[in-house]
Amino acid sequence: MRVSEIVRMDSKGRILLPSSIRDMLGLSEGMSFLLIAEPKTKEIRVLPFADHGAKLSELRVRLRDEPGALASVAAILASKGIDLLWSQSRTLRRGESAEWHAIMDVSKCPLGPEELKALLEREGVAEVISCGPIST
Repeated sequence: MRVSEIVRMDSKGRILLPSSIRDMLGLSEGMSFLLIAEPKTKEIRVLPFADHGAKLSELRVRLRDEPGALASVAAILASKGIDLLWSQSRTLRRGESAEWHAIMDVSKCPLGPEELKALLEREGVAEVISCGPIST
């Protein structure tokens, strides 16, 4: 069942999600959302992204463009209790290099960003371009 409501944006760009919609979708204070803007249609999609206790972090790595390279990085992250919430990968040079961008929940990871970066580079699976918290 689709529900529609009309709301206004205030002078600071905020909109209020009506309680009927929050209750129906199980949304609560402190959750993180992903906003996707479609310029052609002038639409915005608001997607629940992470629960209140999530500690969001962003990771960008460069890796070899070969089967299993991305799986190796993901396996290391999983072994440290990291939950991947979103990711996107692309080949930079076919058969040579690729790039992976991930947003993850690191709330159960005992390592800080610098320790995580050092681990990935020490394992030789990826060159870390950036690794750090996302401020929401």
